[in-house]
Amino acid sequence: MKFATLSHLLYKDNLQYIPKSWIKDDLIISPELDVMGTKGYVIALKLLPQQIMGLPHDKVRQKILDAAVFAYDELGVEVLQLGALTTSITDGGVWLVKQDKYNGLVTHGDSYTAAVTCQAVMKSLSLLEKKPSEQILAIVGSYGIIGEAVSKILVPRFSHSVLIGRRKEKLEELASKLEGNCKTTTRLETKNADIIITATSHPTALLESKHIKEKAIVVDVSQPVNLSAEVCKRRTDVIRVDGGYVDFPIESSLPIPGLPPGKTFACIAEVVMQAMENERENHVGSIDPDYLHKTEKWAEKYGFTLNELTNFGKPLVNIKGE
Repeated sequence: MKFATLSHLLYKDNLQYIPKSWIKDDLIISPELDVMGTKGYVIALKLLPQQIMGLPHDKVRQKILDAAVFAYDELGVEVLQLGALTTSITDGGVWLVKQDKYNGLVTHGDSYTAAVTCQAVMKSLSLLEKKPSEQILAIVGSYGIIGEAVSKILVPRFSHSVLIGRRKEKLEELASKLEGNCKTTTRLETKNADIIITATSHPTALLESKHIKEKAIVVDVSQPVNLSAEVCKRRTDVIRVDGGYVDFPIESSLPIPGLPPGKTFACIAEVVMQAMENERENHVGSIDPDYLHKTEKWAEKYGFTLNELTNFGKPLVNIKGE
């Protein structure tokens, strides 16, 4: 079963690291890859995050559909993973599944990303010898695909949680499904949180220094990132943790600009594992908890696991600040 991940450029300078032979009109297409015997491709739209969110949705969706059809018809891709903002622009992949023109399978890959995010949170607290029941948690983008799943898993474990998003009614709907002590707000109320999780579709970094308390942990899942390297340099007390990286189980890595050696995104690991397992189902929209746990078992089987915490791909060697 052949896979592909479809994303877009994250930063302006990405193109300079991509061989010209990979650029085909509006798409960037890698040569065929071989991941432990499973074949696939890395495909990207030649659009930046601001363009993805700023252009008319219909126009961007058409580009995604054209890329998906090309991958299926010309490359033999059977399961396509929607990366970064291509997920949000297609309603978590639901829109693409409904298109008659496309006959392949779709996954957003966010099930394993949500699982890894929770693992990163608990691992951070464990290394700092802190109990979640004594900490305040803030989740930015809490009713999104990843945010919802993470909220359901983590909110019951914390003393208090703040669910943050743009739509009041969606926040209240989410809160009604959760166990645990939490409040909802449309404001960026993260200043009192011990741990902040960011899982948004915002095209630029959201968190500024004023939003983060001293020695807070920020688990940043978003692509593009929600906490910039510049803020991290100014706030050396803050612990930023990559929310979406896992170890790549073989020496060679995927040809994605900026991806650290030996690492891959959990969402990409998910589609690779689905292809390895030959599971012929769509995984779009809200995350199925049973499937989330299945991806964790796959990860243990194939080695796509979170073995160390990183910040912008570099190991957090001294997380305790000693």
